[in-house]
Amino acid sequence: MRLITFFLVVLYYSQATVAQVTMDTEYKDDGSIELYATNADRVPYTILIDMTEHTNLLPIGSSGLVVARPGRSKVSTLKRRTEGQATSIRYSYSILKGDFYAKSKDEPVYLIPLPEGTLTTGVRMTHIQNRLQPEEENTEYVGISFRFDLPTEVLAPRKGVVTEIRMDQYDEKQNLDYDRSENYIELFHEDGSLTKIMVLKPGSLKVEVGQEVFPGDVLAESAGEEYNSGLHVRLVNMKPIKDGTSKLKYQNKPMSFISREGKSDFPEMKKVEVVYPEEIITAEMSKKEKKAFKAGN
Repeated sequence: MRLITFFLVVLYYSQATVAQVTMDTEYKDDGSIELYATNADRVPYTILIDMTEHTNLLPIGSSGLVVARPGRSKVSTLKRRTEGQATSIRYSYSILKGDFYAKSKDEPVYLIPLPEGTLTTGVRMTHIQNRLQPEEENTEYVGISFRFDLPTEVLAPRKGVVTEIRMDQYDEKQNLDYDRSENYIELFHEDGSLTKIMVLKPGSLKVEVGQEVFPGDVLAESAGEEYNSGLHVRLVNMKPIKDGTSKLKYQNKPMSFISREGKSDFPEMKKVEVVYPEEIITAEMSKKEKKAFKAGN
């Protein structure tokens, strides 16, 4: 007789993400249990499986981290330890968009997402907690802002797939430092990370979810007139990491940008001129994509 029980708890903050990925189990004749993930999205998701109980089964592994590709895929197999004895399993899992395991061959360099020749001031953003006058400053990296003088187009800083869009927020407030409801476009990259491009003009969308974009492709139009800092675009790059034993979180990573003045992650405020070097535009392209790019230029 083989007894199998299972218990699922989804630990995540977004109902949309929970709906995108579900888990199920299959029980094999040899007593093993296979875990499957069904991913309804176009990009991978990282899943952290916490085995709260497993009877007569070999453990899933030291990290518990698996990746769900688009579609339905097997993410783990738990083998029975002892023949003829019952098996049981209880587990919970947390999910985040992105691929924990994917890596870049080389450290990516971003284009400043403004038209070539634009003069812009790059400055690192400060954590929202610092605006609340805490006892200690929060120095966690939260992204970068590029300020400019005139409304303009906002372009893709890297090759990626459009994974999420919000472009319907109209803000009538003035003198803003930060707005949680601002418009954004999110891109997924082959290194498993996501870049969110924020402060965009409502209704100005030039791309759609699922579309692959290349450095320099137009995404939308700029905004920011209602902010104290004026017209600007903000970017943050994030990737899933393990947070303790049973949760995931995003880690923001400093981004290096190319400009007329050279490569920089803008540790201090600096005015630069936007450039679009071919070697940066084509850095993440396949051979076929590079050939098509060169043929069109």
